[in-house]
Amino acid sequence: MTATALFLFFLFLPWPVAAAAEKSYHWRGLRVRQSTVQDIKQALGEPSTEYREQLLYEKVSFDPMHPDVKDVRLDTVVFNISAKGVIESIFLSPEWGTTDEQLRPVLGEGRKMSYRKFLSTFGEIKIGAGTRPNEKLHYVDLDATCEVYAQSRILLMYIRQDVVTGHYLIQLVVFY
Repeated sequence: MTATALFLFFLFLPWPVAAAAEKSYHWRGLRVRQSTVQDIKQALGEPSTEYREQLLYEKVSFDPMHPDVKDVRLDTVVFNISAKGVIESIFLSPEWGTTDEQLRPVLGEGRKMSYRKFLSTFGEIKIGAGTRPNEKLHYVDLDATCEVYAQSRILLMYIRQDVVTGHYLIQLVVFY
């Protein structure tokens, strides 16, 4: 009887793990390469500034629907819009002092690496006035630490790690 119970335990163990691995996070329900300008305005209201290829929002909370991250405030949110009118990328700039620990309840653990290594997944790294993966300028130190959530296509860009707590200060949260 015990052998059967152990067999059933190990047989069904991978199912919850696989389901958790498939879960991805989409900020406020907005999805890169799917959501439109109208979807953005429906979720966040009218932007502070609107350009043909960008919408800018100021002083928004990260995720008001998640009880563990209600205190995470964003200075700015930039939506880059493609020629087809859908979201190309989302750049969230949190208030100074926001750490990775504040977003862990929503995002969990990602894979830490250098920004250079992350960019290399897009092919050749071009360095000049900025770095251009897919022709977008990024003025970030190539050796800066970042954390990648490949399933959700999220990148956390860190400023530095606090030597006392070990937590990372967040510079940007990028949905790509």
